[in-house]
Amino acid sequence: MNLKRLKNSFKYAWVGLMENHRREQNFRIQLTIGVFVITLALVLNFDWLRISVLLITCAFVLSLEMVNSGLERYIDRLTPQKDERIGKVKDILAGGVLMAAIFATLIGLVVFYQPIINIFFS
Repeated sequence: MNLKRLKNSFKYAWVGLMENHRREQNFRIQLTIGVFVITLALVLNFDWLRISVLLITCAFVLSLEMVNSGLERYIDRLTPQKDERIGKVKDILAGGVLMAAIFATLIGLVVFYQPIINIFFS
C-alpha cells in the first residue's frame, strides 16, 4: 500500500468537494438543509436508526449532486457550443438529482412526522 498515493487521493477528493461547494449553489443549499435536518434530529433526541436514515439520505442527495455537477462540467468541456441533445442529457442529470431530493423530502416527512405530532399534540 502506497501511503503517499492514498494521502493524495484524499487530498484531491477534498479539493473536489471544496470546488463543488464554492461553485455550486444547489450543493450549498442541499448541504444547509442537510445540516439543519440532522441538527433538528439531534435536538429532538432521535434514536440512532432515524438519524442514520437521515444521514444516508443526505449523503445520497449530496453525492448525486456532485456527480451531476462533475458530469455537466465534463460535458460543457467536450461540447462548449449549444446542442439540444446535450441539453437533454443535462436535463436528465438534473432530473435525477431532483428525484433524489423529492424522495429525500418524503423520507424526512416520514421520519419527522410522529415526533413533530407528539410535540404539538401531547
